[in-house]
Amino acid sequence: MKTIEEVLKKLDEIIAWAKANQSPAGYFACTYRIMTAQVLKGIQQKKFEDNPRMTLLDIAFATRYLEAWDSYSKGKRCTNAWYIAFEAAKNKNLLILQHIFLGMNAHINLDLGISAASIMPNRKITPLKKDFENINNVIASINQNVQDSLNRICYPVELIDRISNGKDNTVLDFAISRARETSWATAVMVSNTPNLLKESVTGIVDYAAAKVASQIINPNLLTPALLKELKKCESSDVRKNIEILASTKSV
Repeated sequence: MKTIEEVLKKLDEIIAWAKANQSPAGYFACTYRIMTAQVLKGIQQKKFEDNPRMTLLDIAFATRYLEAWDSYSKGKRCTNAWYIAFEAAKNKNLLILQHIFLGMNAHINLDLGISAASIMPNRKITPLKKDFENINNVIASINQNVQDSLNRICYPVELIDRISNGKDNTVLDFAISRARETSWATAVMVSNTPNLLKESVTGIVDYAAAKVASQIINPNLLTPALLKELKKCESSDVRKNIEILASTKSV
């Protein structure tokens, strides 16, 4: 792929498949498409220090997800973090937010740092830091709209939003900003790793992301009984849920 528009088209294909198959895999795909479109808009509006470089990063970043999805769909090996996220789509007991966070975990905690290092290798990562951090600001501008869509299908999110007066976009802001802090550390580490050892380091990061994924599926703070009650507060119409998320308006 050479353009972000091509990335968006591929994401549309995954979303269409998820709707047709009533698959929760569409929840993350929708969320990611919305944010990718927002980054594209930021690049078009020249909101980054180096916009052509951000295009390269966005494509490299998306390619890791799309290749993982393609491999998994064909029964081939993919990274552990993505395998857990994709397999979780078969689990009808998970919350919508758990599916989204599983995707975010694999894509941000694993893919983002590695993608950043791939376009800025050989210890040249430092000039990317400002734009890397600015991604948060660009994505944050759409987070309330995403959260508004989540409120329509996932009622516990609406409760959290009301408690925070709708100002903090609590759920998404926290998840994304925390993950990006970790991914920058990964980017620095991988960029400074000799090529001979990069595969091993990537494996270590994947192992750590897979551990986080397991905690998302089985959170210590929530008992199975509470998760079951929260599940009752969600819309069970997967296709309609995906359509609502996909219809989230840009800013």
